[in-house]
Amino acid sequence: MKIKNIVLILLAFFFEYLRDYCFININLYIKFLEKSNEGLEVLNYADSLIFKLIENLKINSLVQIKWGMSFIFVLIFVALGILFSKWNFSNINHRKFLKLYLFCGLVILILSFVIYSLGNMLNTENEYNFYYISLELSHFVQSSLYPMTFILIFWSYNLRLTSLK
Repeated sequence: MKIKNIVLILLAFFFEYLRDYCFININLYIKFLEKSNEGLEVLNYADSLIFKLIENLKINSLVQIKWGMSFIFVLIFVALGILFSKWNFSNINHRKFLKLYLFCGLVILILSFVIYSLGNMLNTENEYNFYYISLELSHFVQSSLYPMTFILIFWSYNLRLTSLK
């Protein structure tokens, strides 16, 4: 295995961990603030490192930070997939992969937004179901599953095509 690929895999693991660490701790602090605002006596379970960075922020600011981080992590995992493709596929296959990869990623994000918006517009008892479906779709694009899935599908499809020749 090429050193570049090992580095990309290690970077993917690192960013997966970083993403989970940040989001989990920000969510824990948001829960703490919500319960504190309701007058309940609760413990703050957010990690002390994250807490020091965000302790003076309000819930709205934390939500905006989460949206910004979501966008950044989408870009990071898109970039990892593009780099892997560029380093391992021929130029023709790299261009084909880019079209499929970027188009499908955009479709998944748009679908996530549409499902989320539908849930808000319908304002039904299933609103949270719509929210959680849209959340999982956006989580997919913000993780290493996104580049790995598309790389494996593209690679196996190309192997199938070359074996048929």
